[in-house]
Amino acid sequence: MKKVDMKKNKKEFYITELNMGMVPGDGYELISTSDYAGPFTLIKARRILERMFKYPGAFINPYNYAIRGPRHTNEHGCPTEFYAPGQWAREMN
Repeated sequence: MKKVDMKKNKKEFYITELNMGMVPGDGYELISTSDYAGPFTLIKARRILERMFKYPGAFINPYNYAIRGPRHTNEHGCPTEFYAPGQWAREMN
């Protein structure tokens, strides 16, 4: 997979709910995803997700949410469309 040229000012990032569950014979894993909000710039998506962690609502588990954007290769060499907190910092600089 080729490296994606990240443009942090483009509105192509979403706050995505990760629907996890038990898969018989395979254990606990990601079953499906659904977009919660977006599209946003990377900076705005990060700010919204951080606010969800600081002030979670009564029915929201913020750990079920992630930022989804263009497919890229993560630090482990695996293709993914989800962004980890360390990737936010690298992309913002």
